Amino acid sequence: MDFDKNNRPLSSIGHEQSTMLIGTKLNVPPMKSKMVPRPHLVNRLSEGRDCRLIVISGMAGSGKTSLACQWVSEEELTAVWYSLDENDNDADLFFRYLLTALSGVDNDFAAAAKPLLQAQKQLSGKEVIPLLIESLTEAPQDIYIVLDDYHAIYSQEIHDALSYLLDYAPPRIHMVIISRHAVPLPLSRLRVRGQLVEIHASDMRFTDEETEQFFREIMPVKLSSDEVHELARYAEGWVGGLQLFGLSLKGKESLDGLGNVSGKVSQEVLGYVLEEIIRLQPERVASFLWTTALLDRFNVDLCRAVTGLEDAFEIIEHLYRINLFLIPLDAEHSWHRYHHLVSEAVRERVKRSSPVVFSETHRKAALWFAKNGYPEDAFRHAFASEDMEFAADMLEDHLLSLHEHCEVASGLRWLGKVPHAVFVERALLRLYECSLKISSLQFRYIEAVLEDIENRETELFERYEGLKKKVCQDLAAHLRHVLPYLCESVSMDQTLLSRDFQRIFSRGGLFPGIIEDLVVGQHLFLEDMRLVAGALKDTSAKVFLSESVWTRVIWYHSMAYVERWQGKLDGSESALKEALAFLDKKGLAEVPFRFMFYPAMAWIHYFRNDLDAALGYANMAVEHAEQIGSVKDIVEGNIVLAFICMAAGDGGRMKDTVKRIRWVSETMGNPSLIVLTNTITAGLSLAAGDVGWVREWMQSRQPFAEEPVSFCCVHEGIIRAQLLFQERDYDGAVRILEVLRNQCADRNVLELVLGIDLFLAAALYVLNDSSRAQTILDGALNFAEAQGYVRQGVHYTPAISAVLMDMRRARPQSSGRMLHLAPMIGDGNVNMGDPGAHDGVAKRSICGLTPREMEILELMAAGCKDREIAEKAFISRHTVKTHSKRIFQKLGVNTRLQAILRSREL
Repeated sequence: MDFDKNNRPLSSIGHEQSTMLIGTKLNVPPMKSKMVPRPHLVNRLSEGRDCRLIVISGMAGSGKTSLACQWVSEEELTAVWYSLDENDNDADLFFRYLLTALSGVDNDFAAAAKPLLQAQKQLSGKEVIPLLIESLTEAPQDIYIVLDDYHAIYSQEIHDALSYLLDYAPPRIHMVIISRHAVPLPLSRLRVRGQLVEIHASDMRFTDEETEQFFREIMPVKLSSDEVHELARYAEGWVGGLQLFGLSLKGKESLDGLGNVSGKVSQEVLGYVLEEIIRLQPERVASFLWTTALLDRFNVDLCRAVTGLEDAFEIIEHLYRINLFLIPLDAEHSWHRYHHLVSEAVRERVKRSSPVVFSETHRKAALWFAKNGYPEDAFRHAFASEDMEFAADMLEDHLLSLHEHCEVASGLRWLGKVPHAVFVERALLRLYECSLKISSLQFRYIEAVLEDIENRETELFERYEGLKKKVCQDLAAHLRHVLPYLCESVSMDQTLLSRDFQRIFSRGGLFPGIIEDLVVGQHLFLEDMRLVAGALKDTSAKVFLSESVWTRVIWYHSMAYVERWQGKLDGSESALKEALAFLDKKGLAEVPFRFMFYPAMAWIHYFRNDLDAALGYANMAVEHAEQIGSVKDIVEGNIVLAFICMAAGDGGRMKDTVKRIRWVSETMGNPSLIVLTNTITAGLSLAAGDVGWVREWMQSRQPFAEEPVSFCCVHEGIIRAQLLFQERDYDGAVRILEVLRNQCADRNVLELVLGIDLFLAAALYVLNDSSRAQTILDGALNFAEAQGYVRQGVHYTPAISAVLMDMRRARPQSSGRMLHLAPMIGDGNVNMGDPGAHDGVAKRSICGLTPREMEILELMAAGCKDREIAEKAFISRHTVKTHSKRIFQKLGVNTRLQAILRSREL
């Protein structure tokens, strides 16, 4: 005999008594007084109300039943509600309840079902489902059979019976299944037929807006928008978690820090999870949950390593089917994690109750991540094990991989977590730290560490043997040899350096890349592109055979700069794109290496006068350099950023950027960096019109030498020539420029030759050497056009406009497209005095109009409107209006037509 929940024999229940069951298992759960409306989900359900099956699935406490109640209430549906539990796997019990529920909404069906309900025999799907299909075919209204908590059903007989019902159900019969688990029914068939609506676990998560509404209306707590957002992020949209937070916060004035309530919530979550989920799982699944919940993320192989269970894949699949707080981290479902609240709760329980298991699991995970090339995860689990000697060993074994990927900030962060007592006895960790701190130019610190290690070398190196001991020796030798070059920029003997590092070269890995970077950097500083190109060519075979990512990246980085300095913008861009493609191929698209190339990208776009793109790359480069604390990258990124801001007319930001460059270089106290910074700052200041500071700085420098041998010397010479130009010492300016041009041409630094030629042409023109000025300018502009340089033409426009106008009149068809565009490119921003004040220029002016104003006037005369003038002249419409106003004032007119007529009279 079968009994209901009130211990009554079900076989004796007839239609007259069926209402006795309503209010127990067959009633719609009472609507809460308040419920967060979820119109986007309700609309999806309403749109599929004619489908045969509607499935609402999600983890425990995700609001599935509440959503279904909301829909049934708002749509005023005729629904029979059956709340299931494990006892309902008895087929006779299940079908008696189902018949009783349907009898309550359709009198004709009640009459047909009465004989079965009163029969003294076991009911089965084979007789109940055909009766249901036949009796409800002509149902006068749509009936929704809601099976709540269907995850409790494991009876295959019930699954098969409901599958048959779904295949042959009358048009007005619809089934709504609410379940934590995947539903074992023929969903694919229904999906193909368009007879299925699905609301998944991911759909059930509360949005930030719904979370805010929940805490404002359902469980009122005084929280700010930021606090609500923090809770939403922490609870990951899980309604059950939000309810626990709400209960913990009830009566509090504010959140006052998430940590104040998260501990209590974690314990409540753990109790909930233990009561509702883990205790119901098989022992192997429960053991799997306790262990893997300690991991931030995991895949099948990692699970096998830490649990020892070979059927990890099957267990993970099972956890997904039952919606057990498991969240996929990729589209392929290769990586997974648990809901934060669940994993944190379980971790605290395991740490307290099984500290040995806790530590051992983290050590196993650290070893697996390290072996499989995930150093960040490896270090995180190593330190989580709370075994600091193990964590230090892990860093010694694998920290070099972070250096290889330019993860400077990450490496220093992990080293900073090692307790001081452990750290000072680990020479290898201290040497790694020194290598990482090279980029931040902390040379005095490195010198002190090296001295301490050398004084205690026997004692400190004794703990190591084999490869680790050799790495220690190599690192110490490497740092000791390169430190003088880095500190003082001493002249480098490449042969001597190669000999000193022969044993390090033979080891491969990181060191060849660093040595190559030093050699190439020295040649770049000396601005000898011939030597740099030769060095890169000599090392290319070794580089492309090397397994070191760092070595390859350094090679590409150097090649990009060499190509650009040689005047090949396209070649430079090709090297950068090839480098980025290489990183993508290696799966390193997101590592800091990418940002190493952004200053070079910014320079390319700057010289093409694509200032928006240049600014984007420069901003990203500076932001990243600041994050990792790389002084070299901070200075380089800010230098190109300052030039871009100057070109864009953003003088305020340019000055702020210059101040930042000077502050960084002076703080670090590196002599070479200070000289470089002062040289660049002087050039920018002069362009911005701040001549006083530049003159004062120049007086502290040595007199100009005719043998410039470095980047700084060349730029310092250009600044001296600009100052002489302003002082009208044109002969002196020409003399310096000619020396600089010859030096740069000999070294194949054609990018600088271009700028020097533009300046030299202007100076020669003022000296009335028009023929030579035109010849030099013609060659420069043709080179600029061929290689894609635009910005230099923009920069020197005020100085070369008069030469260009003569050239256009003398040979308008001979000098290429750049010749015609240059005078209209922009306002220019180089301050070399007023060219209109010199005799060679003044005699060509009309009423004091500048060459730029003459060009604007010519465009007016050609019938161009302000918008067309702005486009042709590469300036803004506001600037056009400013020029127009000045032209009218100088000509004494009020309109454009009057200006044109007046200029023709003159």
